[in-house]
Amino acid sequence: MVGTPGRVLDLMRRKVLKLDCVEWLVLDEADEMLNMGFIDDIETILQTVPEQRHTVLFSATMPNDIKKIASFYMQEDYQHIQIKAKTMTASTVSQYYFETKLNRRFEVLCRILDSREMDNAIIFCKTKRSVDEVVAAMQQKHYNVEAMHGDLSQNQRMNTLKRFKKGQIQYLVATDVAARGIDVDNISHVINYELPQEEELYIHRIGRTGRANKKGKLIQLSHLVKRIS
Repeated sequence: MVGTPGRVLDLMRRKVLKLDCVEWLVLDEADEMLNMGFIDDIETILQTVPEQRHTVLFSATMPNDIKKIASFYMQEDYQHIQIKAKTMTASTVSQYYFETKLNRRFEVLCRILDSREMDNAIIFCKTKRSVDEVVAAMQQKHYNVEAMHGDLSQNQRMNTLKRFKKGQIQYLVATDVAARGIDVDNISHVINYELPQEEELYIHRIGRTGRANKKGKLIQLSHLVKRIS
């Protein structure tokens, strides 16, 4: 059976689905499943399936925090298999960075948006709080922008993504985990409002643009660090 955690739980509660004979448990997009509000549902399902089973997690990125959570649900002899990429970033993506003081970062972001032609863009933040703050500030300045993070319901995320694909939303501000569900080939720009903590997350962000042999641009906002001589 293939299903979302919510649908599987619904069938279990209605006693339509029994999992006592499950031999294989597979979590696709494992970091999303363990980090986007699904973890309680996953734990409930795991309490139902047999302990003696094969557990497989698939994920394009596996940050250290998620590895620790994942190991809790697996046997001690679990193996981490990583496929080495031929290239770290696409040759179709041009990368730029702007240095700015931390308290002027949002102002610099607005100047970039106003001075460059962008069909659309994903603006990445590290936390859900940062996403909400940036979206609120951008909406006050009348930018066509919406948020994408784990506190939004699945329906909200799907509706926002549908509008983004149709061009009804120009700017999407997102966390790394929420951006995993974004599969759009014509994103012209990716903007790192905040740097990720993991190298592979940075690479994953770049991969949102320059797809299907199209040109893309990555813009990094780096805050100035005061040097003590």
